Amino acid sequence: MCGIAGFVAPSGEAPGEALRERVRGMTEALRHRGPDGEGIFVGPGLVLGHRRLSIIDLEGGAQPMRSWDGRLVVSFNGEIYNHHALRKELEGEGARFGTRCDTEVLLEGYRRWGAGLVERLSGMFAFGVMDLEEGRFLLARDRLGKKPLFVLRREEGLYFASEPRSFFAAGVLEARVEGEALRELLAFRYVPGRRTLFAGLEELPPGCLWEWSWGEEPRERRYWEPAFGEEGEAPGEAEAAEELRALLRAEARERLESEVPLGAFLSGGVDSAAVVYAMAQEMGAERLQAVTVGFEDPRFDERPQARALARSLGIQLFEECLKPDPEQDLGRLVEVMDQPQLDSSLWPTLLVSEAARRHVTVALSGDGGDESFGGYRRYRFDKAERGLRRLLPSPVWSGMGRLYPKGDRLPRPLRAKRTLQNLGRGPEEAYLRSVASLLPEEVDELLLPEVGGGRDPFATMREIWAGLKARDPDQKLLEFDLQTWLPGDILTKVDRASMAVSLEVRCPLLDHRVVDFAARLPARYKFDRREGKKLPRRAFEPWLGEAWLRRRKRGFSIPLADWLRGPLWERVLEARRGAFAQEHFRPETLDRYMGEHKAGSRDRGEALWALLVLHLWKERWGSPGRGRS
Repeated sequence: MCGIAGFVAPSGEAPGEALRERVRGMTEALRHRGPDGEGIFVGPGLVLGHRRLSIIDLEGGAQPMRSWDGRLVVSFNGEIYNHHALRKELEGEGARFGTRCDTEVLLEGYRRWGAGLVERLSGMFAFGVMDLEEGRFLLARDRLGKKPLFVLRREEGLYFASEPRSFFAAGVLEARVEGEALRELLAFRYVPGRRTLFAGLEELPPGCLWEWSWGEEPRERRYWEPAFGEEGEAPGEAEAAEELRALLRAEARERLESEVPLGAFLSGGVDSAAVVYAMAQEMGAERLQAVTVGFEDPRFDERPQARALARSLGIQLFEECLKPDPEQDLGRLVEVMDQPQLDSSLWPTLLVSEAARRHVTVALSGDGGDESFGGYRRYRFDKAERGLRRLLPSPVWSGMGRLYPKGDRLPRPLRAKRTLQNLGRGPEEAYLRSVASLLPEEVDELLLPEVGGGRDPFATMREIWAGLKARDPDQKLLEFDLQTWLPGDILTKVDRASMAVSLEVRCPLLDHRVVDFAARLPARYKFDRREGKKLPRRAFEPWLGEAWLRRRKRGFSIPLADWLRGPLWERVLEARRGAFAQEHFRPETLDRYMGEHKAGSRDRGEALWALLVLHLWKERWGSPGRGRS
């Protein structure tokens, strides 16, 4: 895994010394992503930078890499799992290779297939490749958005990099929050779609590429979308379960190549356990090492379950007990968040990445099973709500929702106000409100009127919903989350946390073939009102046993609401007095929220965590010399 940065001029003119140094600074800002080496290439209309984390061909894989004849050059972040098959095909057509690494396959593939190369790739990637003779440039990102790729258009040309910090370092972007994007960040904990928190900076969407020739405008093309809306005749459940087992073994096998220590994350969940089982079958249990983490609180500790599975499989297991330090950890968190993300699970994700890195450099994970196979409880709740919605007219449900008391301190089954309100709304609005961390009226209540001009914080999400291909309402939820929650929250969190400690994470269940297989299956194979991930449970029962599959997975979280009343309270008070709060938040709302949370009468943890994170971000990234928020 690596970090990339670069600049492309529309005219093809040779970059001056100032541009070269600018890209060098962008590249240096990504040192954490690639501690093993740095490279800069300067050519006509082009400067490429690269930071390398060596995984394959440790001696011969330095980047930016040029083709054997010097015509092509590439800067690449990621792994191409089918590079051996592509190399064999290319060699059959006369291609020449001088290394064993997957990077060179991109060069020779681009020579023969042009932008069509991207559709042949299996892996996670973000790269820029240029034909120096013809002046053609290609920028591409993997299908699901596992690897980040940010782009910034300026009058002098196009800048791109793996993280926003590169643009700050080059002085081409101010670390100043855009009000409309801030409204979306508060609503969903991340900024959905292609926009970012910073004016002018975009993130190339998953499954998209840009093509650019000297003297022309960049052309964007989507080369892949998940296969929702393409449901044909469904296989039998037994046949589908067998195919899923075969797929997972094949995807695990593809991800085992490494010349540095490789292992796996193992928790108490179905997905990571199935990945570990498949790895043990493919590489041999005696060679497999897994890492599991837990907490001192037994309610959140899954180490006993992981220990039992490791013992039954005969694999080596490294165990670590995480001990979050609310004060000490905040500094490391804000260093990771050059663009703030408000999902507090970034915190334990960073801690588990640090724990894994003490033992391995590459780790396979179970990420992706919930999104493709309906593992989240919200899918079942939404399905149940749709059934209830038909029983009474929507005004009746809305009236009940208005009258029902707010009950943060009530037992969870009695906290029904939001559910009753949702029953009075349409399916799209109800689902958006169920996944939102703060509702539009709460965002309005928090922010000063001039921040974001009152833009609907759900606007981008509504546009994405309108473009969904799935016709089945259950399938719509999965397609929506694959386009929003997965790249915006889950994959961003995993990439930033793992790259902060130079750890490569590979996700067999997020291969596009697994995602397409799941998308084509009927929703009834995935979840109903009582159970999620139905097909994986059936498929992996022969591997893991029924007892394991019927266990309820414990949460991997921190007691954030309690900490914001306790060890983090002084930091919240500090954030209340800080510059970001003064510039963006209504003081009377903050004071009320803080009083309610401290007294325990309302849980205002989401809003106060947002206040704290944005304050810390302002101090680290928006300080003098780094732009203003």
